[in-house]
Amino acid sequence: MGLLLKLALLGVALYAAYRTFSRWKGLYDRFVGPPPVPQKPEPPRAPEPAPAPQTAQAKPKVIEETVQCAGCGAYVSTAAAKCGGCGRPLP
Repeated sequence: MGLLLKLALLGVALYAAYRTFSRWKGLYDRFVGPPPVPQKPEPPRAPEPAPAPQTAQAKPKVIEETVQCAGCGAYVSTAAAKCGGCGRPLP
């Protein structure tokens, strides 16, 4: 056999091996799936700020006593002289 024929047969054999490998790899990827892509780890979260400490200067919230106005039905503080809605004096 001549050298050119041997080179041609070697080329055909290499081409057939390449096509067979690529076909099998395509079938493998179709049924198994491509390899998973590694994900980057999330950066660490910043620590939450600490709550403000209560100092002696902070005033506590005061809840006032209220009464219902006889004229309009609004709730008014007992420290008020008259109702803010209708202007009627409180008992």
